[in-house]
Amino acid sequence: MADRGGRPRPQARGRRPGREPHRPVRPRLARAARAVTRRARRIPPAPQLQLEGVLLAGGLRALLLQLAHPAVGHGVAAHSAFEADPLGRLWSTLRYVYVVAAGDEDLVRRSARAVGRAHRPVVSGPGAAVGYDARDPALQRWVAATIADTALRIADATWGPLPPALADELLARMGRLATALGLPEGEWPVGRDAFDRAVAADAAVLRLDGATLPVVRALVAARGTPWWLRRIMPAYLLATLGTLPALRAELLPLVPPGTPDLLPLARRLAPLVRLLPPGLRRLPARRILAVARRAAG
Repeated sequence: MADRGGRPRPQARGRRPGREPHRPVRPRLARAARAVTRRARRIPPAPQLQLEGVLLAGGLRALLLQLAHPAVGHGVAAHSAFEADPLGRLWSTLRYVYVVAAGDEDLVRRSARAVGRAHRPVVSGPGAAVGYDARDPALQRWVAATIADTALRIADATWGPLPPALADELLARMGRLATALGLPEGEWPVGRDAFDRAVAADAAVLRLDGATLPVVRALVAARGTPWWLRRIMPAYLLATLGTLPALRAELLPLVPPGTPDLLPLARRLAPLVRLLPPGLRRLPARRILAVARRAAG
């Protein structure tokens, strides 16, 4: 622009010609804020809820519950290479969980057959202190129940208590982890109340002993894993023990003195996960599913 004498009128520093500062930006920020708020309030449907990355925070809890079942723990101690590959069971479990949650029927069948082949030799020998057979439907139900129970607890902490219908649907979908391996569908609890009763009844046998405690030590030591994982494992274990009061006394000696208890902080931060874009929250599931699909050919 020019003044009456034809000379260019100087622009204010930092201001673009012909544009009011900030005004166009504010509506965009307001719209973005409203979109984030709507996303934070929305609870994903069950198929997407199964793929939420925040559920991975419960991996150690589910593993400890599995190892504390005498039949499962003794089978793992005798047939798994925890010293050489402490997180191998977690990785294989995650791959199977995501395939059952979001894979096509052919991929689910292939994965279930692969798990069945891996389970076939996991049978106790004569005179074993604890009898076990990895193909036992009751053990398959317990392993699936540890994953489902942990997922429910984390979902409740992240999105608030799930509506009963959504919790029941999520449980029904997660029951496929066991029924795909041969558990009769009628033996998976229907509804959260029945599920909670079944878990409480099965949990009555939980304990750690001379065979299973070394497996837990190897898991917590996490040798052969990235340094940062070994560094955070004591705090991760301590936070997990806050959700496992029945095992706390047995496992607390594995936590070094002075380890910070991050469980209260984790509970306060969990709802903030809802602010993240869904694609980012479910990125681990997509990556693991892609690996499973490539492996299946």
